[in-house]
Amino acid sequence: MSHSEDRHLDFVLKHYKEGAFDTQKAIGRFKAANGVKPMPRRRWNPVIYAMSAAAALLIGVFLFMHSGSRQWTEISADASQQEFMLPDGTCVTLAPGSVLSYRMKDERRVKMEGKVFFDVARDEARPFEVDADGAFVRVLGTEFMVDAAEEDQTKVYVADGKVLFAKGPEEEGVILTKGMGATIEEGAEMPVVEEVADINSIAWQRGSFIFDQTPLKDVLDCLSKYYHVSFVATDLSKRLSGEFYADDLDLIIELIESALDVTIIKR
Repeated sequence: MSHSEDRHLDFVLKHYKEGAFDTQKAIGRFKAANGVKPMPRRRWNPVIYAMSAAAALLIGVFLFMHSGSRQWTEISADASQQEFMLPDGTCVTLAPGSVLSYRMKDERRVKMEGKVFFDVARDEARPFEVDADGAFVRVLGTEFMVDAAEEDQTKVYVADGKVLFAKGPEEEGVILTKGMGATIEEGAEMPVVEEVADINSIAWQRGSFIFDQTPLKDVLDCLSKYYHVSFVATDLSKRLSGEFYADDLDLIIELIESALDVTIIKR
């Protein structure tokens, strides 16, 4: 038995009288003697109760709407690329293994991992913003790719329109227009604009390769990177022009061999 229980029992025994012991009074005296103040009893007021309930309901609705406007919705692509339409009408194409989270209520903002192509619906009042692992892109309406698949850098290529590419939303950046590309390295303060942007960096989304008097060595390097194979050829000095669908590598090789009169070995 605890010390407080001993004191309580002693007090009850001291004040006990046969047939006359009032437990409520005894407990009241015990509390008073030990500095325990009773809580005042409140009368039930239906008006106050209704007002309190209404206030609680309003607070609950506000919190729900506020939290809802700040929730992120996540979409992803597993083994194959996936195309999605966002609530604002923007179309996004996710490369395999890529993940994108978006928030579209009072703003147009997305976070991404991997490689994503954006066809942004124009909205002058709400710029479209992309956060991509240490890189930031802001546009009004355009077509561009953000490639954050490599850990140490993020690339942007613009297929149409104009974008701002920077390290962060408050940082100084570069303006890229159609056909331009830039890269920001991990730890760098500013993106570096590419002298000659690689039009085939979006071949995975477009579904084709485009070459314009491109040396065969560069053509094979492009195909090697895309298909993860290597090639050797009899004459690397020749140049190639044309568009080739990306769904059949063997057919591409046959067409190049026929057009340039070379032999290409895949290994």
